[in-house]
Amino acid sequence: MAIVGGLDIHRKQLTFDYVDTDTGEVMRGQIAPADRLHLRSWLSRLSGRDDVAFGLEGCTGWRYVAEELAAAGFEAHVGEPADTAALRGRKRRAKTDRTDSRHIRELLDTGRLPQCWIPPWRVLECRALLEAYHDLRVEHTAWVQ
Repeated sequence: MAIVGGLDIHRKQLTFDYVDTDTGEVMRGQIAPADRLHLRSWLSRLSGRDDVAFGLEGCTGWRYVAEELAAAGFEAHVGEPADTAALRGRKRRAKTDRTDSRHIRELLDTGRLPQCWIPPWRVLECRALLEAYHDLRVEHTAWVQ
């Protein structure tokens, strides 16, 4: 892998930390606001490369980030949040988005990122459909009562 990175996901911004293993150059920063359009335009700067992998925690918002990474042709590695935090060890200083993204990058680079299973798109679509049916059923029951 020539580019290995970590992404820390929040509602307002995505914090990134990646390293080009060929040159040793490290890039850090934020993508704000955290939405598909801004993430897609940020990923376009890395287009044309097939050796890019990013790790991210499996928290709220991981799905759209993983989908955008896959659409750009990059590898997405979703880390299990509790195990990833446990590998950090005891906190000696304040935890920040920047340290989180660097920690995820380092775990991915060394092959120690505890990964979650990323369901295929068909499974994700079926889940969304079932959730919609459930919500409709709850609304109907409330309406009848």
